[in-house]
Amino acid sequence: MLQRIQTVWMLFVVLLSVMSFFFPLAIFTFELKGLSIHEVYGFFPKSVESLAQSKPEYALIIMQVVISIIVLVSIFLYKKRPLQIKVLAGAFLITAIYIAVLFFFKIDGIEKEISILAQPKVSYGIASYLSILQLFLLILAQRAIRKDERMVRSSERLR
Repeated sequence: MLQRIQTVWMLFVVLLSVMSFFFPLAIFTFELKGLSIHEVYGFFPKSVESLAQSKPEYALIIMQVVISIIVLVSIFLYKKRPLQIKVLAGAFLITAIYIAVLFFFKIDGIEKEISILAQPKVSYGIASYLSILQLFLLILAQRAIRKDERMVRSSERLR
């Protein structure tokens, strides 16, 4: 029964996880000596002389990979719906932690570091919004699984 709607939601979560590697997490714009400089912050440094990022963000990369692996495993637990709900709850928790680390520690911390040189203006990148969309899709998948579980239990009562 892989053709259920929750499988589609979970596949979208995995797709968004992969897509987040190709889009920026944040873009810092600031004025330095009369020049407008745009610094892109992502999972991997874009240039050697970047002010915003000097090394890959392994913590964010690992969390995104773990989320996608957990969701992929959850797809194949379709015969064990209560376990599938618990596994997706774990993925939801990791995604919430990922969003907190991303917004409150990584992007905010880099903004404070750059503010020593100049006042940066932060605009969040597409990958930041993809993680919020992942959270929403995980909620939709859990709701659909619970709906299936209620339907199975009600049909068992009728027998």
